[in-house]
Amino acid sequence: MNSLSNAELIWYRRDGEIRMAVRPVAPQSIDRGMTVARFSHLDLAVPILRRRPAGVLYHAPTSLSSAFGTARIEGDVFAILAGSGRDGFAGARLNFRDVIEEGRKQGALVYVVSTDDVTTDRIWQGYVRLGYKQWIRLPMPRPQAMYNRIPTRALERNGSSLRARDLVRRLSIPMFNPSYFSKAAMYGIVSRHGLSANVPETLTSLERDSLLRMCERYEGVYLKPSGGSVGHGMIRVDKRAGGGSEHPEYTIAVLKHGKTERFAAHSGAELWQIVSRQRVLGKYVVQQAIPLVLYRGQPCDFRVLLQKVRDEWTLVGVGVRVSGKGRITTHVPNGGTIANADTVLSEAFGNDAPRVLADLESFVIRAAEALDAEFGKQLGEMSMDIGIDPNGKPWFFEANAKPMKFDEPDIRARSLRGIIDQLRYRAGR
Repeated sequence: MNSLSNAELIWYRRDGEIRMAVRPVAPQSIDRGMTVARFSHLDLAVPILRRRPAGVLYHAPTSLSSAFGTARIEGDVFAILAGSGRDGFAGARLNFRDVIEEGRKQGALVYVVSTDDVTTDRIWQGYVRLGYKQWIRLPMPRPQAMYNRIPTRALERNGSSLRARDLVRRLSIPMFNPSYFSKAAMYGIVSRHGLSANVPETLTSLERDSLLRMCERYEGVYLKPSGGSVGHGMIRVDKRAGGGSEHPEYTIAVLKHGKTERFAAHSGAELWQIVSRQRVLGKYVVQQAIPLVLYRGQPCDFRVLLQKVRDEWTLVGVGVRVSGKGRITTHVPNGGTIANADTVLSEAFGNDAPRVLADLESFVIRAAEALDAEFGKQLGEMSMDIGIDPNGKPWFFEANAKPMKFDEPDIRARSLRGIIDQLRYRAGR
């Protein structure tokens, strides 16, 4: 067998239509009698071109092999599943760009496919980036494995997404991750798997009497939208000094559209009125506020990225987000700042910092295994928001099935490599 790693798939315009072909960089290594090559994972043949044609729109690396008079395209083909949208597809395009480029570095074809374009056909219509904000729709071979990045819960629940994910299952195309997490569900999952000591007390519904009891028990309580993101709609309730147990007084901070507004309540009844008026639509969870370790006077939490290497969960990286002054979350879009995890831990715990980091790593891996077990081991990556209290104990605040891009360059680079590696593993490569 003669194997080539230096071939390319090309798309070009001819006679008013876009065509797909494969071109070996060293044409003499493929017998001239071979005019077509078939994808190794798919009964789809494309022409073999000896020369690059005019009008090439896009090209991607692949590998070609020939044996017994047959040419086969052996390169990896992967797709990112995006939501349906007016501009062809909906999702984080800069993230998609980075994944496609990492695939190219590793010799794989990666493209974006909208849920509307998932079919039983051997050729799908996919999108690739040609330049700044310039994407083109091209005929693509059906992929060997897929990376689910439908960008919102609403899009994930619509008919196009449900139909697409059902087709992916029927076609036996491996795909991660299956869906978003529900806040209400994930706290119960982590607790059921023996980690309840690291989960703040949490109520899975927002009701007047249970909220007031929580506010009596703790100095601070968070109200979090079950399906929210970036903190929108989050409410924090803190006891005010001097209120007393019989006549408690509260400060209420509400985060909406990146801005924090504060209110005062002089009774439980007034507190409930303010919460009822300021909450956003949808379900809420109510959660004990944990005292967090401080970095230069401000509370901070730890953003942890985990990915599977084959079937084992591994810690890709740990970042720190420091709350802005007067803010109730550490999210950077809401005024938070980035800090180095080693620096924060060293300043807070001194020589005990390595032990605190080891406890954090052990806990998040166990939590990832717990969540993965509930999703039939179909998860491939997740991020977690973890609090560390002044004693060094990790606390589980949230897990995200569709992690946002990490700002730390080293974590970002490792995560991109991990995505391609995992697609290969799931495709049996």
